Amino acid sequence: MANSEQLERIKQGIEAWNLWRKANAGLRPDLRNAALTNADLQGADLSDANLNGATLVRANLTGADLSGADLRGANLTGARLDGVDLSRSTIDIGTRYEGVVGCDIGVNGFYSTVTDSAALMRLDPPGNSMQGSSAEAVIESLRHARKLHTFSVMLGGIALLFIVIKPKTISLPYLSGSFKFDDLSYAFLATILSTALLSQVASFIDSAIEGAHYLNDRRSAMLVGHFPWVLSKYESEPTNRRRSRIMRMFLVYHPVVYLYFFVKWDAFFTGDWEGVVAHYRELPIVLGEYLLPVFYVILIMLCRHIFKESEGFQKPILFDSETERLRRSDMERLAEAVEKQSARIGELITLTRAPKPQE
Repeated sequence: MANSEQLERIKQGIEAWNLWRKANAGLRPDLRNAALTNADLQGADLSDANLNGATLVRANLTGADLSGADLRGANLTGARLDGVDLSRSTIDIGTRYEGVVGCDIGVNGFYSTVTDSAALMRLDPPGNSMQGSSAEAVIESLRHARKLHTFSVMLGGIALLFIVIKPKTISLPYLSGSFKFDDLSYAFLATILSTALLSQVASFIDSAIEGAHYLNDRRSAMLVGHFPWVLSKYESEPTNRRRSRIMRMFLVYHPVVYLYFFVKWDAFFTGDWEGVVAHYRELPIVLGEYLLPVFYVILIMLCRHIFKESEGFQKPILFDSETERLRRSDMERLAEAVEKQSARIGELITLTRAPKPQE
């Protein structure tokens, strides 16, 4: 729970709060689970504050200093964050920030363009989780998803050839020969295969976007954001974003084409519903009357889920500039230390190899 004395002090006004912060510079504010709905915190010094689980719904945090703040589990829904300093601040999957004003929302947090700072997902996920910061793992999941989705799109493309060219049969190769399919048999098989393939695509794309939540550096943002797959590639320009959305809808909902083969369209367009039902019941497929609706409902639900996840990748993967600078400085110091150590080792080797003076 929040420190009651500190909570009362911040409710007295920001001027008094900031003066108290200056007088107690070494003290970390404890405002855990504080109820600050609609609070006016404009310009408040909340640097390094523990705001774990705090309720900041519609709070005015314009120009506030939240650098290094712990925002895990905090509710910032609708808060004003214009010009807020978010450097080194952390959030988690429990942090809510829908509808915040003054910040850009990303896959892994939210970003203030004014201060060039971001609140990012904390890097230590729960102990029962296998998530973590690994751009390579995200890319690997996207590769598997892209490969399986491409195969499913190919199945839909063959079905489209049946519609356009109208061949009587089509041959598909297998290990020791080939199978011949008519349009109806192929459409039924493709529906089942697409269901299996897209269930795996959904699993891999879920893993990818979950992993992207924990990315926090420029390199990872570039790697994942520019992965060459329409369903995951981030588009920042409005024109490209609209074009990408249309393309993603076509690619994701390609199994809709299979519906063409199971409906008597002339009866459908004339309103002959009895003819539509009779045609469906006479499908020459074993258990087709019962299996088709099940597979098709699952298929459309999978398509909807994959499209929703692809929308998640249309947010940028953020990084905090100050954290990047500190990380770079740490790497430079490490490289300098390694260089000095190597020089000393080199001197020691030279000394050991020096010829001993003759007696």
